[in-house]
Amino acid sequence: MAVITFAHVRYGSRDSCVAAFQRALMAKGFAIAAGATGYYGEQTKAACAAFQRAQGWRGAGADGVPGAKTFAGLGFANGARSGGAAGRVASPVQGREVTYPYGVRNSRYAAGFHTGDDYAAPAGTPVVAVRGGTIAWSNGEGGAYGQWIGLRADNGRDYVYCHLATRSVEAGARVSAGQRIGEVGDSGATTGPHLHLEDRPHGGGYGEVRRPSW
Repeated sequence: MAVITFAHVRYGSRDSCVAAFQRALMAKGFAIAAGATGYYGEQTKAACAAFQRAQGWRGAGADGVPGAKTFAGLGFANGARSGGAAGRVASPVQGREVTYPYGVRNSRYAAGFHTGDDYAAPAGTPVVAVRGGTIAWSNGEGGAYGQWIGLRADNGRDYVYCHLATRSVEAGARVSAGQRIGEVGDSGATTGPHLHLEDRPHGGGYGEVRRPSW
């Protein structure tokens, strides 16, 4: 069975895992006109949805967003690990995938685009550190971001956790990958409970972001 990191295969991402996913879809007979480019755009989403429908799945199960059943059906195992040498986890909200991705253009955002990945989940769902590191801040002073936490990770990046219901770590605390640091909420300006996760350079501010990766 081939191994990829499931969290890397999502709409809008560009990664070698996406290319492997595309090749598997095409090998099953689901065409992607541009080929295995490594970019998960509309063509890949349509091919994924066609594969899902061919399995007899309907509704949310055939929306072009891959989940565990889709990966298994294409012969993939998840290469992400929750600890050990990898030092990172598959998702900051365990068992949840991105529901609203980084980069979506929208004039209602001050930056002009969505500055992180959103993970919709019921309020109170545990939120964990994506990597080991130190808590740079943890307070209720995030403004539109509400209750928030800044994780200064061991890869030199700041991961910003927003709209939390509760925070279980204080500034200065050392945390390890997979450690619970808070809970999903809807504090600040939201339309419902979710985690908004940003990936900034060390000390970076609003809009100084990249597509979240760890």
